[in-house]
Amino acid sequence: MCGIGGVVKWTHEPAPWRGEGAAGLEAISAALAHRGPDGAGQWVDPRSDRTVGLVHRRLAIIDLPCGGQPMGNEDGRVQVVFNGEIYNHAELRAELKRAGHVFATDHSDTEVLVHGWEAWGEKLPEKLVGMFAFAVWDFRPGADGSARDTLFLARDRMGQKPLFYATMEDGFVFGSTIGSVLAWPEVPRRLPREQLGLYLLLGYFPAPQTVWRDVSAILPGGWMRVRRDLVDGGRYWTPMGQAVAGQQAELGGLLREAVRSQLVADVPVACFLSGGIDSSIVAALMQEEVRAAGGSAIRTVSVGFAEAGFDETGFADAVAKKIGSAHTRLEVGPERDVLGTLRMLMRQGLGQPFADSSILPTYRLSEAVRGLAPVALSGDGADELFGGYDRYRAMGFLARWGTIARFMPRSSPVGSLSKQEKYRRLAAAARATIPSERYTRLVEIFSPDLAEELLGEAVMDYFPLPEEYGLEEDVNPVKLARLRDQQEYLPGDVLWKVDSGAMQVALEVRSPFLDHRVVQTANGLPEEALFAGGAGKRILRETFAAELPPAVRGRGKQGFGVPIGAWFRTTLRAEVETLLLQPASPLNPPTVRRLWAEHQSGARDHTHRLFALVMLELFWREFSPRLEG
Repeated sequence: MCGIGGVVKWTHEPAPWRGEGAAGLEAISAALAHRGPDGAGQWVDPRSDRTVGLVHRRLAIIDLPCGGQPMGNEDGRVQVVFNGEIYNHAELRAELKRAGHVFATDHSDTEVLVHGWEAWGEKLPEKLVGMFAFAVWDFRPGADGSARDTLFLARDRMGQKPLFYATMEDGFVFGSTIGSVLAWPEVPRRLPREQLGLYLLLGYFPAPQTVWRDVSAILPGGWMRVRRDLVDGGRYWTPMGQAVAGQQAELGGLLREAVRSQLVADVPVACFLSGGIDSSIVAALMQEEVRAAGGSAIRTVSVGFAEAGFDETGFADAVAKKIGSAHTRLEVGPERDVLGTLRMLMRQGLGQPFADSSILPTYRLSEAVRGLAPVALSGDGADELFGGYDRYRAMGFLARWGTIARFMPRSSPVGSLSKQEKYRRLAAAARATIPSERYTRLVEIFSPDLAEELLGEAVMDYFPLPEEYGLEEDVNPVKLARLRDQQEYLPGDVLWKVDSGAMQVALEVRSPFLDHRVVQTANGLPEEALFAGGAGKRILRETFAAELPPAVRGRGKQGFGVPIGAWFRTTLRAEVETLLLQPASPLNPPTVRRLWAEHQSGARDHTHRLFALVMLELFWREFSPRLEG
């Protein structure tokens, strides 16, 4: 796990890495420093007529003494920078050795990429099992004797590792974070107004989009190629495109193998344990594997809150007791500098507005785990694969009863404030005309009308059609929702949150559910394997019944959230009020004041909306974007 970056320029200047060029590479490296406390490296193309530089910041996990980067082949004409872990690197190393490749390191997975590029070229990502973002600079002689001068970048199949880029008038810049791309002085900070509308709708940016006009994300399962001044790219893998029919026994074996492979490290490995089904399964399988290998109790960590409705640690304690792990409970309260933490995460990790408040407990949990181990396993991905969200059941309900449901009242006067908000979204979804629009209405933060009121102009709605995901027009609506989550929400929100929060403290987080073989099997399951009795994850509950305490096995989904809505009314009230009611962003102040007043009076629950606005304000103050359009 590391941070990577680099620059390729089409125009060439004498001594290009002196002066501003050297400062630019150092700025990229500095922006990535939090991701790699164990080492820093740079490589510059030695040819005087080329302007190419690679940057690396290292968090040492595998081959601690010999895995420094950038790493080259024998003659230095292939150079690699790499972020992530290749779980099948030993098998690939053996295959490459049989083909005659000679390795300089003992067991570095980075060197497998170097020789793998020599052997397989642009097919390399398809050979990898793992989470990764890497770049290869290849200037070996081509068939005509001239240098290839090719930069190739790729990202893992599910988007666990981020990779961003900017195409400039005379070059190309890439990095593990948005901030590292913006650190290159020639990348402008232009923000299209329509991106504010997208943020208000979703709270995150689906790849390849970011909030910035000039910065894009490489797609999960995607690649890019830069050859002189030509840039192209595509995808080598999509979740549904590779679905295979799966059975319960096969799934159990695949997940066990995924956990086993992700325990490989030269440093200690711990486990996130929320007390939900997903992390409990991973922790149980991890403990089984460690004991089978002659080890003892694994280290598990959970986050709790004083507010009972947000605290899952009782369930986590029950799991830890059943599996015999050494368990640590961390309690998070508002007495810590919440806005200061969010500012830091915005500046160093996020680089754009982000409306998921669970980044706070993710960061605090990562802090606690990093004190025990530099690597942790998590249960991320199971909800999107196995039907864990309420919106899937809502999509199924509306598919069956949509004609009648569209006459639902637009709001409900009964139930808790949070349930009233869920009802409003369901009623809005019932009035939508196509399944993808229904999905957007179910997950949106601000309705298009409210977003328009905040921005003072019409907002472009967002509901991509099934064919944009490679699906047939009449695809099952539940499958469509799961695929949108797998290709947009999971990498754009969940995994981005985990990477940003955990890498802030140089913690590597691995997710066994996101092994692509598990994904392929999950997406080949029939719907009845996912849902039963109004609950999702049926196959997980049945397959791993023996590993889970009964109270956990029968649990519904509880989000990994913080009671920030209550904090807005109490400990954070004065600070957040000052921030929101004196906005730097171009939002309509009267509308912001109305939302704040409704939340304070208890008339509405605007927790998610207000957090989205807080993050937008922090972003605006931190980056001072130039608004366009």
